[in-house]
Amino acid sequence: MRTRPLCFVCLFLLMMQSVWFIAGGGGSVVEIPASSVFREEEGTTVCIQGQVYKKSCTSNIQMLYLKNNSVKDSKLLIYDENFIDIPIGKTICIRGKTAYFEEARNPGNYNRALSYAKEEIYGFIWCEEVLGVTGEENRFFNGLYKWKMQWKAQLERTIGEKNGNVLSAMLLGEKQEMDAEVKELYQKNGIGHVLAISGLHISFIGLSLYQLMRKIGLPYLVAGILSIGVLSIYVCMIGFSVSVIRAYIMLLLRIGADVTGRVYDMPTALSLAAVVTIGRQPMYLTDAAFYLSYGAIFGIICVLPSLQTLFPTKRKWLLACQSSLAVNIALFPILLWYYFEFPTYSVMWNILVIPLMSILIGFGLAGSFFLLWLKPIGTLCMKVCSWILCLFEEIGRMGSKMPFARMVLGQLRLWQVLLYYVVLLICMFYICKCQNRSTFQKGKKYLCMVFLGLLFLVTYRPKGELQITMLDVGQGDGIYIKGPKGTTYLIDGGSSDVAQVGKYRIEPFLKSQGVGELDYVFVTHGDTDHYSGIQEMLERQTLGVRIHTLVLPCNFQTDRELCDLRDLAQANSTKVVVIKAGESIQEGRLLIYCLQPESQEKLFGNAGSMVLEVSYNEFSMLCTGDVEKEGEKLLMEKCKRKVYDVLKVAHHGSMYATTDDFLEAVDVKIALISSGKGNRYGHPHEETLKRLSEEGCRLYETQKMGAITMQIHGNSLTIWPLLYRL
Repeated sequence: MRTRPLCFVCLFLLMMQSVWFIAGGGGSVVEIPASSVFREEEGTTVCIQGQVYKKSCTSNIQMLYLKNNSVKDSKLLIYDENFIDIPIGKTICIRGKTAYFEEARNPGNYNRALSYAKEEIYGFIWCEEVLGVTGEENRFFNGLYKWKMQWKAQLERTIGEKNGNVLSAMLLGEKQEMDAEVKELYQKNGIGHVLAISGLHISFIGLSLYQLMRKIGLPYLVAGILSIGVLSIYVCMIGFSVSVIRAYIMLLLRIGADVTGRVYDMPTALSLAAVVTIGRQPMYLTDAAFYLSYGAIFGIICVLPSLQTLFPTKRKWLLACQSSLAVNIALFPILLWYYFEFPTYSVMWNILVIPLMSILIGFGLAGSFFLLWLKPIGTLCMKVCSWILCLFEEIGRMGSKMPFARMVLGQLRLWQVLLYYVVLLICMFYICKCQNRSTFQKGKKYLCMVFLGLLFLVTYRPKGELQITMLDVGQGDGIYIKGPKGTTYLIDGGSSDVAQVGKYRIEPFLKSQGVGELDYVFVTHGDTDHYSGIQEMLERQTLGVRIHTLVLPCNFQTDRELCDLRDLAQANSTKVVVIKAGESIQEGRLLIYCLQPESQEKLFGNAGSMVLEVSYNEFSMLCTGDVEKEGEKLLMEKCKRKVYDVLKVAHHGSMYATTDDFLEAVDVKIALISSGKGNRYGHPHEETLKRLSEEGCRLYETQKMGAITMQIHGNSLTIWPLLYRL
């Protein structure tokens, strides 16, 4: 550090910023300012005035970002379905209704509220009416926005909507209308970074322009000023994301060093960029993009030299392998912390993709220019871009079908992440300082063994206890069980008010728990709010969580929806079995026993729901589906005078289930209720809550508390909700 004083100072400042941020709560909970309009009840009608500083739009809606507002919020987001033309810089007055960004309702779910809080936005307003528009437009930013939209439209016209939107994401940072399947294919195969405006894009544009100006004879200073000026305009157009800020600052320092005759030092540039980024917004310390962007450069600066020392080579393809491997080693814990899985073949795919990205960006920029002046040449350039994008998509599809394409390892603990990086730094320090060649050769194999042992340690998940989680799926049901030997079960999984509940709520939770395949999935009956997520998962077997065995009630043939679900499961290579009263699945001391329906019973719909009894040591739980009326009467006879630690309250707390007679027949200590926040049915009904309270039950509701997790170790039961602690 004696030769890098600025780097040392920046690292010290970064450490102080991190400590200060963690001491202040670490951004784990979004604190809405006391003066914010979003402190009021959701759906409140408000009139606000503010200046438009940014715009974005999809085919369905326009988003206006306001600052200098008449209310106390520093920034606001307005959703406008009428696409009113409001130039950037204008001040508008609107009337609309407030709405909130959703927090993560289950472990592993995306926290939209936290994501927008990084921009100091704590909710949004549905615009009902524009009351007035005043002030002057910002011609510079409004012109850039129009230029970007015209550029995007040109790409779509030339190479089609699908590929045009992908290329727009790469060149313009416009991802809103990208094909969701293509985006997921990129991400699942470890090439999702090409969709973000990153150092590769900024360096290609800035350095290419600078070097071109130098070749035509311009002085260093003039070439530097012009290239930085053009790059600055481009950055203003695409927006100041974390990766853009990092790449922009590092390139400024690189060109600046060349202009002033100084030596460019990448570690110093990286640490300075990190200090500026975190100084601008400390909440970026919770952002995946921050760690992925800086972690990738850390891999190139620190990990790659160690790999090259360990395994020296002059072959270009092996050097490319080492570069890709170095980045993956650096990012391994970050990927598991935020995304819970690791793409096994990402090193191989990136060796193909990264060299092609330079060609893609070059032809994309050149083609966009020539389309204005020499259309045949521009069209040819765009054809090349289209071929490369089709190749990327094919790589994604092929990679997803390969065996062991993804390792779902779950979210690491903080101590595991810290241990990983401490051991990694120690290994790199040893490689750097070891001067004795013979000692180094002997220690090489031990270093590899230490690193493999580290990978096992940080990804190991102990077994030996029962875990049960009632997921928050909105208005629906979903109960996850992990047995003491690691077998996984899901009882129901659907919602009537959350779109794509399987993809966005159930699968991320399962992956955060290290579950890439569910052993058994039970569907209690054929209502959509109990199976819609399972249907999605069956359709997403290559990209999502696989289902090994689907368990249906013995009366499923009376329900058209369950018959269709069976056919879908069989078409996707999922085993289908039928269970009836008296049958069970056992895993050591864990027993999942079916109480209903009987094969001879003529009960349909909710009354014919599958009812399961879960027991482990002294613990017992009754899972009732939507059973009510005649089905509940039959259940009372089977469960009379039984004591259950936990009851999954039937039919989301409907007044027509969990009757007084049922509660008199069955002794219950804890009641879990799964229902959607503000659902149109009014679940759970006050009558049911009153009955449960009078019986002395402790109540846990997903709509108030999010996912509710229980751990049973021996005979002790620990229970905690995600969003609210009793």
